[in-house]
Amino acid sequence: MADESHIKIGKRVKKSKACPFGWEYAEQIPPDEVCLVALPGSDADNSKKANGFAKMVGAFLKNKKIPIYSVEYDLAGRISVADRMAMLMHFNQGNPNASELRFRREDYSYIPQYIRELYRKTFAPRLRDENGDRVSVARAAQRLNMMVFVNHCQGSTVSFQLERLLKKDMRGLGYSDKVCDYLLRQVHNADVAPVVPFGLTKTTTFKFISFADDKATSVDTPQTRYVRERRSEHEQFLADIAHHAQEGRKSFAMNFSMFRPTGNETVFAVNNIYPLEIQKDEDLEGIEHVFDSYSKKDDDNRTKQGDQLSQAFHEVVNWLAENAIKNGKELTELPDIAKEPRFSRLIDRAMANRYDFVTREAALQKSRRGTARALTFLRNRKPER
Repeated sequence: MADESHIKIGKRVKKSKACPFGWEYAEQIPPDEVCLVALPGSDADNSKKANGFAKMVGAFLKNKKIPIYSVEYDLAGRISVADRMAMLMHFNQGNPNASELRFRREDYSYIPQYIRELYRKTFAPRLRDENGDRVSVARAAQRLNMMVFVNHCQGSTVSFQLERLLKKDMRGLGYSDKVCDYLLRQVHNADVAPVVPFGLTKTTTFKFISFADDKATSVDTPQTRYVRERRSEHEQFLADIAHHAQEGRKSFAMNFSMFRPTGNETVFAVNNIYPLEIQKDEDLEGIEHVFDSYSKKDDDNRTKQGDQLSQAFHEVVNWLAENAIKNGKELTELPDIAKEPRFSRLIDRAMANRYDFVTREAALQKSRRGTARALTFLRNRKPER
């Protein structure tokens, strides 16, 4: 079957008779406009859903004047899960036994038509002048800094595929490999519940993930593999917490953590955004994966670390938006987040908790850094029933 997938871009605008829902279609994003591009999950198949996603992103932005674009997908029979699985397989981070792959007819390296169309409406004009010739490196860098991507699930996959097209286009325009790498760092992504390879992007990317999210942890990496292997142990530990809380004992708050697969890729993660009893509620199935779980400013049902992950997401997106606005006047490169004073407390807290999943194995590892007395106590004590 031929690939007839298609995409439409829309922009949040003031409500009017012409735009009663505050949404207006756009042929492309102007190359010199400061903006956010919100790439939603694959279910955004009409303007209402695309507009709703853009509205959720705008709700936590401090600067309400920055334009927000979003997209609606017309997959024309394509199966987005199969496309995601194929893309992961192409980069050796997928499951070769995934049932969805039987629906995939193209080579694993194939990039669907709707993503190619989106590239022509977003990145391509920013590399070219009015005559179609490449712009200077500084101009290209400034323009790329002016456009921030906020992506959810399939949106992260789309953004990663856009990066592949951007690399090819830049080389075709004659930019050197060194310049290409530099310009890719000027592309800024905030990925929520991403389903993309880890450690491969050349763009500046911030990923926000719950390890209780089965879709996000389907990416085959050492970090997600570690969690999958110990999932049952984590669930038992959470059940023990609930038992201790009923007895009036102090329960443990699971940790908010951060790790960096590469210098330009930063991952903020938690074990779970919501308590286990909420995750298992049939009416709330998949709640660890939905965008609203991250985007809502206040949620009484979230865990403490879920609130921390949400706060980190909001702060990073606002930081990227501020940098984009600065680039509207002159090239202003984004500093390394690890060296940004405004994030120092958040990063210190997150880095102290890396890979601390609170299993018996982790407890023993902790004890080795403590005193011999603590080690002896942990080895000799009987497990609680």
